[in-house]
Amino acid sequence: MKKRMVLIDSNNIAYRAFYALPDSITTYSGVMTNAVLGFTNMFMKLIEDLNPEIVICAFDSRGITFRHEMFEKYKMHRKKMPDGLYSQLPLIKEVMCAFNISCVEKEGLEADDLLASITRNTSGEYDEIIIVTGDKDMLQMVSDRVKVLSSKKSITETIIYDREDVEGKMGVGPERVRDLLALMGDSSDNIPGVPGIGPKTAVKLIKEFGSLEDIYNNIDVIKNDKVKSILVENKDLAIVSKELTTLKDDIDVDPKIFKTSFKKINYEDVKGIFEQLEFKKLLERLPKYKDIIDFRKKDNGSNGIKAAEIKPILMVADAGIEKVIKKNDNKLYISTMLINHEAEGIVLYCGGSFAYLVDDRLPSSKKTIESLRGIFQDSDIKKSGIHLKQAMKFLRRYHIVMKGIINDFEIMYLLLNPVKASADVSDISKNILNIDIGNIEFQQGVSSQEPGTLDMDSQMRLVFTEESNREKQQEINQAMLKGLSVFEIIEKRLLDLIEKNGLMDVYRKLEEPLIGILAEIEYRGVSIDKSYLEKLIKEYDIEIKRLTEEIYKLCGERFNINSSQQLSKVLYEKLQLPALKKTKTGLSTDAGTLKAIESNSPVIGKILEYREKNKLKNTYIDVLPELIDNDDGRIHTSYNQMGTSTGRISSSEPNLQNIPVRTEYGKQIRKAFIPGRGYDLLMTADYSQIELRILAHLSGDKNLIASFNRNEDIHSRTASELFDVDYENVPGDLRRKAKAVNFGIIYGMTEFGLASRLSISGEEAAEYIKRYFERYPEVGRYLKGLIESASSKGYSTTIFGRKRYIRELGSSNGRLRSLGERFAVNTPIQGSAADIMKLSTIKLYKDLRSKNIDSNIILHVHDELVLELRETDCKKVEKIVRESMENCVEL
Repeated sequence: MKKRMVLIDSNNIAYRAFYALPDSITTYSGVMTNAVLGFTNMFMKLIEDLNPEIVICAFDSRGITFRHEMFEKYKMHRKKMPDGLYSQLPLIKEVMCAFNISCVEKEGLEADDLLASITRNTSGEYDEIIIVTGDKDMLQMVSDRVKVLSSKKSITETIIYDREDVEGKMGVGPERVRDLLALMGDSSDNIPGVPGIGPKTAVKLIKEFGSLEDIYNNIDVIKNDKVKSILVENKDLAIVSKELTTLKDDIDVDPKIFKTSFKKINYEDVKGIFEQLEFKKLLERLPKYKDIIDFRKKDNGSNGIKAAEIKPILMVADAGIEKVIKKNDNKLYISTMLINHEAEGIVLYCGGSFAYLVDDRLPSSKKTIESLRGIFQDSDIKKSGIHLKQAMKFLRRYHIVMKGIINDFEIMYLLLNPVKASADVSDISKNILNIDIGNIEFQQGVSSQEPGTLDMDSQMRLVFTEESNREKQQEINQAMLKGLSVFEIIEKRLLDLIEKNGLMDVYRKLEEPLIGILAEIEYRGVSIDKSYLEKLIKEYDIEIKRLTEEIYKLCGERFNINSSQQLSKVLYEKLQLPALKKTKTGLSTDAGTLKAIESNSPVIGKILEYREKNKLKNTYIDVLPELIDNDDGRIHTSYNQMGTSTGRISSSEPNLQNIPVRTEYGKQIRKAFIPGRGYDLLMTADYSQIELRILAHLSGDKNLIASFNRNEDIHSRTASELFDVDYENVPGDLRRKAKAVNFGIIYGMTEFGLASRLSISGEEAAEYIKRYFERYPEVGRYLKGLIESASSKGYSTTIFGRKRYIRELGSSNGRLRSLGERFAVNTPIQGSAADIMKLSTIKLYKDLRSKNIDSNIILHVHDELVLELRETDCKKVEKIVRESMENCVEL
């Protein structure tokens, strides 16, 4: 028998599985499992067909990779991973863990690179290595011992590529795949290649000359003048394309995985996860795999090291919970339950052997929830758990407001890990306890007596894998023996870390109170004038059609205005307009570039107007009417209070924070937002130049402070200083440039960034920055100090103590280090602004409630709040808003 290793490109296969199977595949409780099922089916077929000795799964890391640093447009066309797939990745890992398969993942790297490194470092130890992926980049790894297995029509119908197959598919051997992709590009990863060089030409060049370097070394020999010219003009693009397609194969991988992965698999663990995910057919087939897989009997583990389970019985909640809570020192643990992709239930745990379900699908739900009102509103009962904002909105439907100390594990974890945008229990436990506990799932059975009631033998399973850190696992098992739940252990560890990192005030004063306030804002929603939007849709259709015809007429031909390449060709080749900026894929047609040449042709203004109208129509005008709740006529966005690394609140589903404020078209859309039933007015309140005021406060720059104290327009003042013109006579274009400089300083913008933003030369941008620091010297010293402090500490902080860890500052990569310096500069400023905005939101909300004013915050838009109110309360509300927002902190 051959000694065979199978390596799986897990993200790639998960994507294929997700789109291959319908999203209607869910568990009884509504958990989507189509990707997990497809992935598991593929995996089971692999082990049946190939009988490997070892299997290893590699996953892409989240966020930017070194390739994004190399080429900013890398994978830019690739859509964000669907939420339905993202939520299933932990489940896929859990299935693999049940098979005792190592799942490797490293920050800043893709799965391809990890697989390449494993292959290079172990190929001599195995007769055959099979890489499972659909990515053609991996074909470069094929050799006498290495093959690539890829799916054909369905995820389980596969083909194995050897050297001959690679040449048949690509036209070149494995060793020339990188050169081929460097020439012809790869649209799936947005690798540009050489524009104008297609697959046939690329193959012909490689067969004639060899590698990309050989082609350029023999450029004069190429007879086709057009091809030669294209190659010469795009040499840099070709070189960077080859770098992008070259797999990194020098990554260190823990050698232990080769001894443990896919060994000594516990049959009961596999059976358990299949039962949990309700994989009925796989469960039926599982016994036949006993002869293929190295299954072992369940080790009860007298020392508690190898495996542990906690199985609270899941019961429908009733008023009897209160007694259990009292016994548990007034602690209540809450987890939102997703049913049919909506939060329709919550699970309560308060120690002991029982967990309780509050489920509004049940006929008795209203009575049950009402009986628990006192528990949720009791300030002496501490509420802890995950995604508590969702639980609060669930209870708000029953006019219940959750009170007491709130410990939300996700918010705490993200406060400790600000570069992450979301987390579940599995992520948190794995990262703070060094143990992979998998997802906590409640399995439900259906009673024949009453639809929707739960069988008493339904259980919550929690399995610790053998791979986990043994000392930690033993510690947790011992804690369990003392009667502690996992949630209690997670909570204690999180609180210890929050305290240790000096973040307790940030959590208690900012994040904790904001959870309930954002839940209330989301629940309340914002009222929308649907008839107005429907009228606007018709107007925009007419206007966009008119603009389209006018653009065609001015350009003398019809073309796709939305295509940057077609537009570039018309503007710069046909109309001969000045080309100010060249990108790696051609001449730029971005908004900044077009505005800079607007005076050269009337068509530019039409194009900019067309773009804005088209974008607003597609993003908001067409979409908003579809999102209006039929019950209350309002739109309910979702706010992520830890949505950015600076702590700034973000909005999604829909994003209501990106509607333009100052343009006429943006104002048209904002008119659709109206006071809800029973209210007369909307009031908006925002801070004036909050980030620049924070900069003045933190830097202590006398000139900057004096300008604010004189109530001057700070951009006009900066323009006056930079361009040596009277403050009263600053023209609009100079103010615009000064504004770019002011905000560029805050964002840590480089000379190149400023030059690109203003479409000016690097020398001119450098001169602007030099003059700025001459005028505001303390600002320069302060920013330099920020970088030095962050470099020595490893993090930056806001005024309130929020931390952002900046690993990039220690990088040997110049680009990453430069990025870290920008983070070090903008985090204290932007982060402090975000903190002040959060604090003012909390103070305003509490002040309105304490004065019994019937006015609601209905939108949170960066540094602006929107309220609905009655006309009779206008003066009172204005006074409260001013006092709350101006007095929440003193600069």
